[in-house]
Amino acid sequence: MLRSRRAGFELRVAEDPRFAYVPREIVVTSDAFGDGEPLPPGMLSPQLRWSGVPDGTAALAIVVEDVDVPMPRPVTHALAYAIDPARDALEEGEMTADRLTMGRGVAGRTSFIGASPIPGHGPHRYVFTVLALDYVPHFDQTPNRNRFLDAAAGHVLALGELIGTRER
Repeated sequence: MLRSRRAGFELRVAEDPRFAYVPREIVVTSDAFGDGEPLPPGMLSPQLRWSGVPDGTAALAIVVEDVDVPMPRPVTHALAYAIDPARDALEEGEMTADRLTMGRGVAGRTSFIGASPIPGHGPHRYVFTVLALDYVPHFDQTPNRNRFLDAAAGHVLALGELIGTRER
């Protein structure tokens, strides 16, 4: 019954109307999986690497979302922000609140939530979006995806995506 229901690829961060004209200059890769390929087994955040961060970047952010969940909008599996723009990678398992400044994802959690789609629902796409911001965002409360994107609007210099898949 849920097999055909999907949040939608067009609802991912990169397609948000506020970021429609942001250059897609950041190249995101992983030693753990290729673009459009299956994520590695396990529930830790995968290793990520990026390049092409523009001059003037004050902070980086990473949003990980499942765009194929049978809900009205994608589900956030991780939101890391205020990342030092001198960095060019994250190691496996690094998306945790004790290693990075994290926002709230699924069920209010402030760490990476492993990819675990509904059994029999078919393949799910997990979009890892890296954003270069012209300021370091600060919040009075831990932000969720919507609050973070509201704060990022007008401040994204460039972005890039890497897509992994998983099916159960």
